[in-house]
Amino acid sequence: MAVFITGAGGFLGQSLVNTLIAQGKKVLAFDYSSPAQEVIDGWKGKAEFRQGDIRDRAAIAGLVAESGSTDPIVHLAGILTAGCDRDPQAAVAVNWGGTFNLLEAALANGKRRVVLASTIGVYGRGLPQPITEDMATEPDGWYGVTKLMAEQTGLLYHRRHGLDFRAVRFAAVTGSGRKAATGSASLFTSYIPEKAALGEPYAIEVTPDTSYPVVYIKDAVDSLVKLMTAPRAERRIYNISSGNVVVEKMVAEVKKRIPTAQFSYKPDPTIMAVVEGYKTWTIDCRRAKEDLGWVPTYSVDRMVEDIIASTKK
Repeated sequence: MAVFITGAGGFLGQSLVNTLIAQGKKVLAFDYSSPAQEVIDGWKGKAEFRQGDIRDRAAIAGLVAESGSTDPIVHLAGILTAGCDRDPQAAVAVNWGGTFNLLEAALANGKRRVVLASTIGVYGRGLPQPITEDMATEPDGWYGVTKLMAEQTGLLYHRRHGLDFRAVRFAAVTGSGRKAATGSASLFTSYIPEKAALGEPYAIEVTPDTSYPVVYIKDAVDSLVKLMTAPRAERRIYNISSGNVVVEKMVAEVKKRIPTAQFSYKPDPTIMAVVEGYKTWTIDCRRAKEDLGWVPTYSVDRMVEDIIASTKK
């Protein structure tokens, strides 16, 4: 028996696998691309890795069956914001179709608990603040649309079949070593402290007053662990955010620690078009605290400290 994790080779996936291994859990890790060999070597004897395509229904059914019928499934695999807008057809096939394949397999293997990594991108613009889980879901991009489709499909399986479906709506996940091959507008939240720690100048792709809701990687992993292990999660869907990164304030925190850090600003119109929509957002996470006992522990200064320390290791 093993926890089955899709998207396990990604930034969040690797961190979750490592955390579960440290807790003594068995893991079957799956992704479209293999992580670095040193990662695979570090998992040897603790987690199995399988490479494949979430769109391959037969393969997913086989892997879910192989991992047993009792441990949870954590579904992280997906195409990110920019990649979804570049290829909406692929976005629907991967982000929704892959979820459908997983839910079908979970249903056939003991109605296994499924935890989905969704996004605050499912919400509409122009909402009153703070953002709660009960607000309008009117996404304005393909990433949010496909994640909302995945959520609604999971909730249908819960209503119709009694499958224990749960989801987190993540703010932008940030932390040291983050990459986004399929496109993310929030990499600046990781790069500001990381580039400074590496001694590299950084032309920040957004304006100094940009404010963006994020969840630090360690807070994100903690929320997934709490959600997958909670005996009950009656409200099913939970906002998860550590708070907002204000760019000029993060830069100031970095300069306190690395006075020689070199920053300039070169706003990218494509990235600005995404981040401007979230400038006034505050994410309400009270539901996660009430139901799961989850609270964020990483403020911006703690994020900066941890990213710098992790980068310099």
